[in-house]
Amino acid sequence: MIEREFSVDSPSLVKVAIASGRVAVEAGGPGVVRVSVDTRDPTFDVRLRGDAIVAGGERGGRAFVTVQVPQSTDVEVSTASGDVNIVAPVARLEVASASGDVSFNTAIRLQVKTASGSISGNRVEGEARCITASGDIRISQLLERADLSTASGNITIDQSVGIIACATLSGDIRVGELTGPSLNVKSMSGSVRIGIPTRTRLDLDANTFSGRVRLPTPSASAEPPEREITAKIRLVSGDIRIDRLG
Repeated sequence: MIEREFSVDSPSLVKVAIASGRVAVEAGGPGVVRVSVDTRDPTFDVRLRGDAIVAGGERGGRAFVTVQVPQSTDVEVSTASGDVNIVAPVARLEVASASGDVSFNTAIRLQVKTASGSISGNRVEGEARCITASGDIRISQLLERADLSTASGNITIDQSVGIIACATLSGDIRVGELTGPSLNVKSMSGSVRIGIPTRTRLDLDANTFSGRVRLPTPSASAEPPEREITAKIRLVSGDIRIDRLG
C-alpha cells in the first residue's frame, strides 16, 4: 500500500496512469491532495513532477488508486483496462481509456475517449467532448457546448442549454429538454427524440431516409416565443420525434 500527501496551491493538477484496476477521485479538503494506491507493482510511484502530482508504474500492473483533491483540481487519467469514477467536482477532466467505464460528478471542461466503455456524468459547465467506440454516453446537464459521438451506443442528455452536436453509427439519441440555441444530430441507424419547452420557436431541418417524423401540435398560445432553437437532424434509418414539454 502506498500513501502520499501533498500540500498544493489551488488549482492543482493530478495525473494517474494505470494498466488495469480502478481510479477513484474523491472530494478532499482545501490545499491538500492525498493519494492511496493498492498495487503489487514495485515500480509504481507517486511523486510531484513540476506542478503536477503524478501516479503510475513502469510495468503496467494492476492498481487501485484513490485520490482526494480540493475543489477545482485538474485531473488527467489514462488506463488500458480500468474503471474511472470521479466523485469530486473538478475543473478540467481528461480521460483516455481502452476498456472501462467512466463516470463523473461535475466538471468545468470534459474530454473523454474510450474504445469500449460507457460515459456518464452529472454536469458539464463548459466544453464537453466525448468519444466512445462501443458504449453509451449519458450526461444530465450540458451548459455551454458539447460534441458527443459513439459508434455503437446511445446518447442521452437530460437537459441542454448550450450548443450540442451528436453523432452515432448505431444508437438512439435523446435530449430530454432542449433550450440551447442549436442542435446538430447525425445517425446511420437510430432514432432521435427531443423535448422542447413551451413558447419555443423551433427552426427544424430534418431528414430521415427510412423512418417517420413526428412533430408536436402547434401551440395555440398568442404569447411571443421566449427562445429560438435551430435543429438539424440527419438520419439514414430511424424515427424523429419532437415533444413539447409542459
